[in-house]
Amino acid sequence: MDSSSSDSTDDEFSDQNVSYTANKRRIQYAENEEHELPSKKMKVEYNNYSAKSMRMMQNMGYDQNKGLGISGQGIIEPVAASDHKGRRGLGLKLEGIDVAAGKFDSKKESVSLDEYVEWLPNNANDLDEITRDILDSWLKIGCRLLSIDNEDTFCDKAVLREILESKTIFDDIDPDELRRARARCNPFETIRGSIFLNRAAVKMANMDAVMDFMFTDPKDDMGRSLVKDLLYFADVCAGPGGFSEYVLWRKGWQAKGFGFTLRNENDFKLDEFLAGNAETFDAYYGVKEDGNVFDPENIESLQSYVLRQTHDTGVHFVMADGGFYVDEKNIQEIKSKQLYLCQCLTALSILREDGSFVVKLFDIFTHFSVGLVYLMYKCFKQICIFKPNTSRPANSERYLICKYKLPNTDTIKRHLFDINLEMWNVSNTDADSQGDTLELVPLEVLKEDTDFFNYIVESNNRIGQNQIANLLKIAAFSKDSKMIEPRQNDLRKDSLKAWNVPLTQRKSKVKMDIHSTFKQLIDQWFDEKNFMMSTERCLTNRPNILATVFRDRSDWSFVPIETVEDSGKNIRAFFMSRGGRDVFFYANGSWKPLQNVIVEMSANTLIYGEIAKESIGEWKSQTIVYALHIIDGMVLGGVNIRHLPLGERLKMCEKFASALNKPSKVINDGATQICTSPILCKKLYRLSEFEQFFDRLNHYTLKDGRRRLGLKIRNAVGPDRYYIPRGLLFFNDMKPHIVKAFSKTQKKTYFMDKRTGVTFYPDQMSDPNAVYASFKTTFVNRQLWEWQMEHQVYERLDNVERNKELLYRVDLAHYISQG
Repeated sequence: MDSSSSDSTDDEFSDQNVSYTANKRRIQYAENEEHELPSKKMKVEYNNYSAKSMRMMQNMGYDQNKGLGISGQGIIEPVAASDHKGRRGLGLKLEGIDVAAGKFDSKKESVSLDEYVEWLPNNANDLDEITRDILDSWLKIGCRLLSIDNEDTFCDKAVLREILESKTIFDDIDPDELRRARARCNPFETIRGSIFLNRAAVKMANMDAVMDFMFTDPKDDMGRSLVKDLLYFADVCAGPGGFSEYVLWRKGWQAKGFGFTLRNENDFKLDEFLAGNAETFDAYYGVKEDGNVFDPENIESLQSYVLRQTHDTGVHFVMADGGFYVDEKNIQEIKSKQLYLCQCLTALSILREDGSFVVKLFDIFTHFSVGLVYLMYKCFKQICIFKPNTSRPANSERYLICKYKLPNTDTIKRHLFDINLEMWNVSNTDADSQGDTLELVPLEVLKEDTDFFNYIVESNNRIGQNQIANLLKIAAFSKDSKMIEPRQNDLRKDSLKAWNVPLTQRKSKVKMDIHSTFKQLIDQWFDEKNFMMSTERCLTNRPNILATVFRDRSDWSFVPIETVEDSGKNIRAFFMSRGGRDVFFYANGSWKPLQNVIVEMSANTLIYGEIAKESIGEWKSQTIVYALHIIDGMVLGGVNIRHLPLGERLKMCEKFASALNKPSKVINDGATQICTSPILCKKLYRLSEFEQFFDRLNHYTLKDGRRRLGLKIRNAVGPDRYYIPRGLLFFNDMKPHIVKAFSKTQKKTYFMDKRTGVTFYPDQMSDPNAVYASFKTTFVNRQLWEWQMEHQVYERLDNVERNKELLYRVDLAHYISQG
């Protein structure tokens, strides 16, 4: 069985995805019609009858103290009213429901806004001692387990018995009736999906907040942030993607996600991410293109894919929420064992050191499940088993949370991989085989670690007892549909507030018109927007031009450019995004849709860049792709960077491009197919790095046979690419009235304000904006060195006739070296 979405499986009794909202009218109708209250003027002792029924009988002469015959003879009590519900047969009575309803005791139900979290630390630190030989010796193979009725090693016998019995009483109940009862009795039911796609997203918000935001703001055990650039995460077996929508809502574009789930009906629904934008989410389906997490080749390809894009370090955290429909809920754990294993294996494959992992489990009663949890416990500094308030209390669902992955987990990872490989091969070659892996870790080993063993037993008993109480509560609410849970509204408001989730309802995205979007993004510069139409000043070979422009060489930086004019697809301009592929460029004072090239970019973005022509391969195998190269930026996905120093702006732009960059995908545009274009950020070079930049250029043979100097692109996705620079664009990162100099006595840099003559050192600055130029200043004062002829950039110009109007590399290099 393949893994799939969780949202359809956290219901203990039914896998049908029935919207609570869609059923609400039916629930209210049933309550209003079937349970009309008696009139206050009548004394009614037969509560099974409505006031209307009693009035009709009294109008016909009924006297509750006389028989029903014409002369007052016969039975006194009217014929009992039918109490069948839903689609039950008229004669069917569910004795189990009635008996269970009578056992419900509200005092045994645990409801608290302050949720119980107990971490189990891994104090042994003996991971290196668990060799492959030991792991292999621990394995126990035998006949497939078909029942968990006797799996009471890791819980009290009474708890297991009552859980199984309590589940069984609902086997014959109408599913709609059951859902209505569950919706009315769960104290946290009305939270639903809040502003997100589904309930799974709120579960992640719940767990993240209770765990001190260990997922979206990970810190080491000293309280220092573990995120150096982007927050990388993976969402496994989690279509339609509620977990990821929450993370992207919390972190915006500064989180990059990798998704892996089954295609088709269980796929990610990125178009329905209304709270969090999906531009930085990369759905991947493995080498088999089906998203099946059981397939060993898919797991290996996912590992390679993620490591390649995270600088071989892996993601900061993995979320796994897989589940599938199981007819017999009492054996859901047995049916889910391979899913448990594969999700844990995937996490160990793509997590970085000190990374964290959260995975949904159901019951943890079998030796196999407990052994798997034990191996994960050995791979991390600490674990906990947690059932959040947003997980319906009557089901078996709970989450294993593993914190701070240890180094040297490869031995256990490879062991789990081989076990799954065997399961995979058996399922594809011998479906009737009764042989199975029953134990990963022997019972004596589990019992020797008393802290671990007692933790599992206590967790199973505590969650099990609360589950029993809530199963009985559902039975009581099913028997009496007048019962309500009065705490739902208050708990919804208090919970969302505690988790820093807004109380507002889920809303569709409303895009402003392009003029309003631009006005909002450019903000206080709107009245000065004409600066965006300023042209660069061109560097030539005029006398003293270099000394006039580059008075202080240390103030200047440059980026290589491919576009020197608007020529069809090649555009150097401002770009603005309203989200997804809704991207515009600025030309002649107005915004025009970007049509010939498709890029996906986060909403509320305003950048300066170029659509550059990149090449893959050489000579006859050379192919061309177009890419968006960011040169500088004002607003990145709603983050205002315009007043940061130039170097910091470019670091943010590089981070932004890394988050957005993912392999090209085919977009169907009517009768044609167009590939999305990659996004990258220009590397900023200091003027002093002029020669080092040219050292990075390589000769490439183009399709026409010419050899040109090209710049290889640092690329984490797709094949290696390069482009042919056609000039350099120079920026001064200092304000015009600020002079930077070096103090020989203090042996450090200082600044001087030419207007006042005041000098100060960097450590005396309260505001960096006092000396560093904003985007507008650097943009207006930019300088362009265009390479009109190829030999302008030759290292040597022997036997080359020079053009007196053009500036050559040797001239600029000579001037820089004199500084």
